[in-house]
Amino acid sequence: MSVSLTLLQAYQATEYVAYDGPVAVGVRIGAHSPGLEAILERHGAASGTFITAWNPRSRPAAAEANRAAARRLAEAVAALGLTALPHRGVPDDPTAWTAEEGLLVLGLGEADAVALAEHFGQNAVVRIEPGAPARLVRTALFPGT
Repeated sequence: MSVSLTLLQAYQATEYVAYDGPVAVGVRIGAHSPGLEAILERHGAASGTFITAWNPRSRPAAAEANRAAARRLAEAVAALGLTALPHRGVPDDPTAWTAEEGLLVLGLGEADAVALAEHFGQNAVVRIEPGAPARLVRTALFPGT
C-alpha cells in the first residue's frame, strides 16, 4: 500500500474533536456536524480549520518536541488575531497512531491555513464550513502530491 493511501486512511479513521469551553464536538472527514456549525456561528466565523503542529510529516516526534511545536502554532495563530479552540484528533485505532492535539482555527482562509500547516510540516488540514461536510485539504508536503 502506498504511503499516500495509508495516510488518507489514517485521516479518515480519525475523529476531529473541538473543545469550546465545556462543549466537545467531533466530526469525521466527509461528515457534516451541526455542533461544529453552532460553534462557528457562536464565534461569528465563516469557517474552521483543524490544524496541528504535532508529528511533522507524519513522523512520530518526542512529547516535548510536540508540545514546543504546539506552543509555536498557538503563538502564530494569536499573532494573526484569530480565535482558536483546542482540538484533539482521535484515531479509531490508538495502537496505529497516537491522538494528536492541535487547534480549531476560526476564520482562517484556506490558502492561509495550508501555508500555516506547511510551515509546521503538516501534510494536511481538515476544513469545516457551514452546510458542507468536513474535508481534508492536502498541503504540498503530502506524499505523492
